[in-house]
Amino acid sequence: MLATAQTLAEWIGAGRAVTTRGVLKPAAAVEACDLLGIEPPSRKPRSALDIHELMMVWAAASSAGFIEVSGGRVTSGPALQSWLAGAPDAVVAVWSKCVLESLGLVGETNADTLGFLVVLATLDDRGGTASLAHLDAEIAEVAGNDPAGCSCPDCVPNELSGLVVDLGADESEAEDTVRALDEFGVAVLRDDVAKLTPLGHWLTGFLFRESAPPADAEAGVLVSELAQLPPKVAVLMARPWLSSRTAAEAARELLTAGESTSGQERLTALDLVRGCGPGAESAWREWATRDGFGAHARVWLAEQEGTEPTAADSAWITVDALVTMLDALPPELPEDLLPAMLQAQAGDELAEALPLLESCSHPSAPRLVKLLTGPVNPTGLLAGLLPETFSEVLPEAQVLRRSPALPATLSAGTAYQIKVQLLGVTKPPVWRRLQVPADLSLDQLHEVIQTAMGWHNCHMHLFSDGWADYGRPDPELGHQDERKTHLSQLLTGVGAKIGYTYDFGDDWQHEITLEKILPAGATTTGAVCTAGKGACPPEDCGGAWGYENLKATLADPDAEDHDDMLEWLGLSSGDDFDPKEFSAEGVSRRLGHTTSR
Repeated sequence: MLATAQTLAEWIGAGRAVTTRGVLKPAAAVEACDLLGIEPPSRKPRSALDIHELMMVWAAASSAGFIEVSGGRVTSGPALQSWLAGAPDAVVAVWSKCVLESLGLVGETNADTLGFLVVLATLDDRGGTASLAHLDAEIAEVAGNDPAGCSCPDCVPNELSGLVVDLGADESEAEDTVRALDEFGVAVLRDDVAKLTPLGHWLTGFLFRESAPPADAEAGVLVSELAQLPPKVAVLMARPWLSSRTAAEAARELLTAGESTSGQERLTALDLVRGCGPGAESAWREWATRDGFGAHARVWLAEQEGTEPTAADSAWITVDALVTMLDALPPELPEDLLPAMLQAQAGDELAEALPLLESCSHPSAPRLVKLLTGPVNPTGLLAGLLPETFSEVLPEAQVLRRSPALPATLSAGTAYQIKVQLLGVTKPPVWRRLQVPADLSLDQLHEVIQTAMGWHNCHMHLFSDGWADYGRPDPELGHQDERKTHLSQLLTGVGAKIGYTYDFGDDWQHEITLEKILPAGATTTGAVCTAGKGACPPEDCGGAWGYENLKATLADPDAEDHDDMLEWLGLSSGDDFDPKEFSAEGVSRRLGHTTSR
């Protein structure tokens, strides 16, 4: 990858013009593809962004510092000369910077980087070699797809299993992850077995040892620094610290830290104690004699002995996990919505679990019981709050079940008049007034908006009501399933608003406002456009700012990009583009009552 990035940077040399989105212009992008041996999907692409393989090389060159974009041009960067000079330290510095940034291994850990971290950690832990099947299992476990027979002490025992469920996960990521590492010379894949290269061994050593917290750090500091990492990665990062102590000594320090903290830091401390292995048993037994936090130790010992933990200990660690989730929720969340969230997700199993929680000695048990039995604010149910709300907070724990959404109390056949406004676009503004069935599901509403606005439905999208996001179900994105949510559940009164985002790159933000509630029979059973203004911007033009630049460029025949813009849009003249073009009748014909049932 870096060799290809070097070739691209050398070709760029003193400079090439870039688009408003900071990438090569279409004609230059095709020229670069020919140089690099990349087959573009079209000889006349709308944008370099449409050439995925080229953009991977571009991103690597940018991360390595081989190229720099400024003032409408891209030039070769100073790191290119350091790389070409071949000094070992400089080459390693450029390579490591490129790898860490390209794979997202710097900064905060997120869902996109977990796969790389887990694969690298597993390979490092197993001496540099692991099968794809083993790597897939490790990724699935971190993502929350709990394997059968899990012995984790934080997994809730049978008495409370009805109250909590495991998170889902993607079925397979390992092969794609290893192939991405192969692009940077970190790992290779041979016959479904992944192996670290010498550079890969150096990288894992740097990540998991040289960058690890110091061996003389206090246990509380160690736990705080590792709290956002997956357990396997956290244990690897803690190796220098753990190896400077006996297993029992390390476990005592970590249990002390875990008892004095809470939330994810407590769970991380417990993960690290489990990483100490059998040698930590004396510390576990010492803590098992204590009330409260000692429940974690007693559950661990019960599992080692093949016995069942007591109901009281099971309840204690369940309260501990659930309160951790609640405490990490956004502070702006109204307190009276929490009962709705918990009760809606607990469902019918609440009655069975509640007595165990009520008798629990955990100091937060009364708070949790109050939330589980308190009065419900129906807004919390209508908001469609997700199990993922919890899973984002505590990936390792279980989440409460969610009952079906509360249906809106509207007569069959009721319709809504809504206004869909494209934000950030003026002169002219772009909006549509639509009449749609009130019980339209959000995935159907998405199709209506795409047709009514004039989009081509070639990018991702989501709806948002301020409490949750709704889109195509995907464990990584954490969206509520739009197919199971209806417009009437989110827009419950005239003046209510929700958001709709299309194309996460261009970031087209729309505001949907409920203007009128129309009685049954007052309109057709499908979607109709009654008014509107402004043409839809072209796809992939760079968002609201890029669209303003596009209009200005088309209106100025002397603009540097004028001819390129005409070619990209397939126009013979700037006069052929009319940003004011709109026809309500034409929109209604395109809609064609596709939502009638």
